[in-house]
Amino acid sequence: MRRIPVDTTKVAFIGTGKAAARAKYAELSDGTRRRVPDAQDANDDGVPMWVVDVLVDDDDADRAEVIGVKVASYEEPVTAKWQPVRFVNLVALGYVAQGTGRVAYSFTADGIETAAVKAA
Repeated sequence: MRRIPVDTTKVAFIGTGKAAARAKYAELSDGTRRRVPDAQDANDDGVPMWVVDVLVDDDDADRAEVIGVKVASYEEPVTAKWQPVRFVNLVALGYVAQGTGRVAYSFTADGIETAAVKAA
């Protein structure tokens, strides 16, 4: 499927302060997928993947919503709670969700501008 660039000047993303390691899944011989226990997904370069939750504030929408944006980073990315977040090269990928048959979107970014790193 085609990845669609997102014009981040038209929509505001507000940090929730929440991020989590993206789970790794293995495809089984019957075509189903199963989560690999205690394993984090990585991109093609071997960089760990994280899901960063942000609030989407679109003036044209009736309601705000929370989305998860996948970002590759060796360190856990951190967004300041209730502060604007700017993603680098944010793209959306549309797909049909299994089970519901509804159209859904997956968001991925190359990084976060001025992203902080969670202290150990």
